[in-house]
Amino acid sequence: MTSKKIYCPCIAFKMNYCDGGKDSEHVGFYGICSDKIIEYNIKHHRAWCSNEDCACKQYYDKKISRDELKKNWDEENNGAYICYESAALRDWCFEAGYDDYNGGRTIRGAKAGHLCLLTTVAPNMKEEDRFIVAMFIIGRFSEGDGENCGFVGSYENLDYALEFMPNEVHKMKFWKVYHNSDGSIKWSSGLFRYFSDDDAIKFLKMAVEVKRGTDDEKVAKNFLKHYCELNNLSS
Repeated sequence: MTSKKIYCPCIAFKMNYCDGGKDSEHVGFYGICSDKIIEYNIKHHRAWCSNEDCACKQYYDKKISRDELKKNWDEENNGAYICYESAALRDWCFEAGYDDYNGGRTIRGAKAGHLCLLTTVAPNMKEEDRFIVAMFIIGRFSEGDGENCGFVGSYENLDYALEFMPNEVHKMKFWKVYHNSDGSIKWSSGLFRYFSDDDAIKFLKMAVEVKRGTDDEKVAKNFLKHYCELNNLSS
C-alpha cells in the first residue's frame, strides 16, 4: 500500500550557533560572534566558520583585527554576509548556501506564504534540544537557479515575524513537533528540512503558549489566525 504524500511547503534551517547581538532579550544572530563562539565554531569544524575565506577565520588567525571584522559586517547588507547566521535577524532572511563544486543549492519545496523556522543548537547542547530562534511567514522567496542559491525571507515590513527571547527558546523545541520518518532525532547533513502546514500549525500553537502573558501574546495569536486564513487551514 502506497502512503499518501504529505504536502510540505514550509522550511526549517539548521544554523550554526551565533551569539552576535546577544542580550537579555535576544539570543543572538544579529552581529559578529564573540571570540569564544568564533573559536568554538572553528574548532568544531563548522564548514564556513573554518573556511580560509571566512572573515571570522581570518580574524581567528590574526590576519585581520576585530575592528576590521566588525566593519565588514557593518558594511554588508542584503546579499553579502560575513555569514548567514550573523545577519539572520538583521535581514530576516536565510539562504540555501553553495556546494563547492555544484554551485548554489536550490529550494524547491518551500513556498511563499508558508512558514520558515530558524533553528540552532547551543554549544554542548544535545541535538534533541534543538530550539527555534525565530519564525516568519515567507514573503520573499527565490528557488535559485543553480548558479545563485535559493533563499527565503520575511515580508519587508516584518509582519508575521516572531523572535524568541533567551528565557523562551528552551520551550521552543524543534523535535517536539518535527519527526524523521524513521523516528530518529538527528539532523545529519543538509542545511534545511521541509515540513507540512499541519506541523506549521503545531509550531505556531507552541509559540502562542510560549508568548502567553507577554507583550507578544497578541502578535503570536494574530500570526496563527492569519496563517490559517492565508492557507485555508483550520486551527
